[in-house]
Amino acid sequence: MSIGGAPTQADFHEAISSRSDRWYSACLKITRNPEMAADAVQDALLNAWNKRHQFERSARLDTWIHSIAINAALNQIRKSRPGVFQPLESDVETSAEEPRQVLEDYELEDSLAGALARLSDVERVCFVLKHLEQWRVKEICDELSLNEGRVKQAVFRAVKKLRISMQNLQDEKDER
Repeated sequence: MSIGGAPTQADFHEAISSRSDRWYSACLKITRNPEMAADAVQDALLNAWNKRHQFERSARLDTWIHSIAINAALNQIRKSRPGVFQPLESDVETSAEEPRQVLEDYELEDSLAGALARLSDVERVCFVLKHLEQWRVKEICDELSLNEGRVKQAVFRAVKKLRISMQNLQDEKDER
């Protein structure tokens, strides 16, 4: 990375090659639409490039772009109301060598996608940001313009619904 200046084109290429799949996956979990997720990542990269002079050296470039991508995904949702989403496509990496493990991973991903689909938009977005993206409640409140009680309540309801929806996986695992 260039010393004391904005990230270079090479810095961006390095971040994109190592982290773009992660950005897309996060955006897909929020938007539940492959095209919207791809648009969000593209918007994030354009915004990051255009605002590269604002990048603070104390942060990591890939983390900074990730945050911008999450915000772009949220903006995609805001633009698309009333929010008819496509089913979440699997983004499980199939690097496992054992076919049974690959099948279990796909089953888990399908169950999670189905369970997330049954959450309200607010519950799903708050859950993804809190538990999958590791945002603080305050950050979620600020980004979604919601009060802390509403965000905590949405996360609580989402966790409760997901536990119920996914209980069958634990039951099946216990039977094996």
